[in-house]
Amino acid sequence: MADGLLDTNIFIHAPTSDSHSEECRRFLAALEAGTVRAVLETLVLHELSYALPHYLKQLTRADVAIYLLTVLSWRGGLGEKDLMADSVQRWAQTPGLSFADAYLAALAAMRGSPVFTRNRHELAAQGVDVPSRLPHGA
Repeated sequence: MADGLLDTNIFIHAPTSDSHSEECRRFLAALEAGTVRAVLETLVLHELSYALPHYLKQLTRADVAIYLLTVLSWRGGLGEKDLMADSVQRWAQTPGLSFADAYLAALAAMRGSPVFTRNRHELAAQGVDVPSRLPHGA
């Protein structure tokens, strides 16, 4: 079987006691051990950054970041792990920074690209090039 894509709901069901939780826990354990492989996309990581504290009310932003970084370390997890880990770290370390902006900053840093935004302060504080004026073309 080809490597599949991970969906957010696997992570949401695992800590519960619903009819899917045991199967999801076993799957995540196999993913952690590397006996199964699946691709974690940045979009799902973003969704987890806000869904986890919605379902598990006791989780702080720091707790969620630790969990996401742990998931990114699992042997069976595939994807742009370095980029995603950089995004999570930026998000965790910067109160008020959205996950999407943390991802853009990490991607811009990796590619050496500017970020075109009117949200200059937050992104410039991430150490990326944020032009003061948007290009208008010729």
